[in-house]
Amino acid sequence: MVESTACRPAAGRPRAGFSPDGTLRARGERSPGRRRGRLGGHLSRRTLALALALALALAVAAAAAVTAAVLAWGRLHRAPATDEGKIRALLGDAARAAEERRVSDAVAGVSERFAAGGLDRHGVKQLVAFQVLRGGWVSVSITEPRVRVDGDRARASVDAVLSRGTKGKDLAALVPGEASVHRFALRLEREPEGWRVVEASWRPVDLAEALAGPPEPEP
Repeated sequence: MVESTACRPAAGRPRAGFSPDGTLRARGERSPGRRRGRLGGHLSRRTLALALALALALAVAAAAAVTAAVLAWGRLHRAPATDEGKIRALLGDAARAAEERRVSDAVAGVSERFAAGGLDRHGVKQLVAFQVLRGGWVSVSITEPRVRVDGDRARASVDAVLSRGTKGKDLAALVPGEASVHRFALRLEREPEGWRVVEASWRPVDLAEALAGPPEPEP
C-alpha cells in the first residue's frame, strides 16, 4: 500500500497548530499574548523602580527642607548673647589669635583709646608681636573670666596661661617651668563696634594662685 504524502508536512517546515485564541500558527511560534505579557511585566518592574527612586528623592528633599527650617527657626529664636558672654568671647578670641600668631586679631578687642602702663594700642600690638616672635610657648589659654557689667562699662579679671609644654594640657597638670601665668584686670567700654578694652593692669602669678582663679572685679 502506498502511503500518501499529500497531508505530510514538508521536511524542515514547522508544523502548524492553533493558538488558544483559535489563530493558526506554526508550531514553536510563541503566542503574541505571551510576548505581550512578558513585555508588560518588564515595563511594570521599570515603572516600579522609577516610582521608588522618585519617592526616595522626595523623601530626601523633604528631610532637607525640614532641617533648613529648623536651623532657620533656631537662628531667629536664639537667645541674644549677654554682655558678659560677649566679653568672655572677646577675651577667648584674643587668646586663640595669640596662640595662632595672628597679632592683629589678638589686639582686635583693644580700643583706639587704650592707655595703660605707658602703652597705647600701637604699643600693645608691638608687645604682642614681640612675644609672638620670641616663640617661647606653644599654647595660650585663659581661665574662666570674672565679669561685672554696669551699663556701657564693665570690668573683668582673667588669667592668661602661656604654656611651653604639651598643647591642651590642663592647668592642674602643669608644673612650674612648663607655663607662665599673668593676671589681668581689665576695664572695658561699649563702643560702636562692641566691647573694647580701654585700660588694663597685669602681674605674674604662680600656678597655685592661678588654680584658685582670678578674684571678682572691683566695682
